[in-house]
Amino acid sequence: MKLKKGVKKIIIIVVICLVVLSLGIYSFIKIKNKLAYEKTNEYKLTTIGYDLNTAKELIKTYKDAEINYILKQEKNDIYSTLAKTDYFIYDNFYDYLNYYQSAKDLPIRTIVEKVNTNSNKEYYTETTPADITKKELLLVNKYNYLNEDYIPDDLVTISLDYAYGELGSQKVTKETYDAFLNLWNASHANGYYLIINSSYRNYADQQKEYDYYAKTNGNTYADTIAARSGYSEHQTGLSIDVFERGTGQKDFSSSPSYQWLKENAHKYGFIERYPEDKVDITGYSYESWHYRYVGVEAATYIYENNITFDEYYAYFVK
Repeated sequence: MKLKKGVKKIIIIVVICLVVLSLGIYSFIKIKNKLAYEKTNEYKLTTIGYDLNTAKELIKTYKDAEINYILKQEKNDIYSTLAKTDYFIYDNFYDYLNYYQSAKDLPIRTIVEKVNTNSNKEYYTETTPADITKKELLLVNKYNYLNEDYIPDDLVTISLDYAYGELGSQKVTKETYDAFLNLWNASHANGYYLIINSSYRNYADQQKEYDYYAKTNGNTYADTIAARSGYSEHQTGLSIDVFERGTGQKDFSSSPSYQWLKENAHKYGFIERYPEDKVDITGYSYESWHYRYVGVEAATYIYENNITFDEYYAYFVK
């Protein structure tokens, strides 16, 4: 009997020791985890004012270098707002912030838009050679240029059934021409007769075009309506200036054929390149007649999302 009581007492002592040990281990682990958590960026972000969900969102979006930068700043909703903004590009993070400092009155979406397209910078500065390997998605604008000797290798002559000028004077790339013929047939079936007024221009031709406006109205005006040589989309062979036959620039934007073209061009791979509400991005005055071939997929996305090719290129191509 005494033996049983002794065994029972030992068991109770062992159980108590195990419980105490377990509690000690639990407390140790809890303290250890707490100390480990306090070293995490998630915890550090909450200590400077971010709620837990925002902290997790920031960590999911940014790498350690950017999180460390954020931790050194006062709490600011700009970081999470940027992460949620359409067409946010991670590599442009610091450029967004730098531009934000001088343009805090602008919506964040506009800041993202302008930085992505370089339009927060002065035109014709920090320019780079256009990437001609992109084919129909080649971007040429006031920051991306073509060399003087660049000529598309697949230019074809546009029939005078579809263009003004002398025989052989109007050219575009073959893919652009084939797409235009499909567009033309569809527009003609709807009672319109589209005609190309201008198409491919080489480097020298564009220089003449620009010089004409510069000499008559000055460089500032010229830069709003004409590209400098090497910076013109017309040199790509992918762009056309198109009107309704018998109309001109002044009349085209108010014509039914323009309305049809604006609503249907994307189905054939064309976009209105310089829209009226995107002048601050494209850098050119509104041109209802200037259409650019980019392929059906890109054109459809650009049309449906009301963005410019410059924005599309920055986010999806570059």
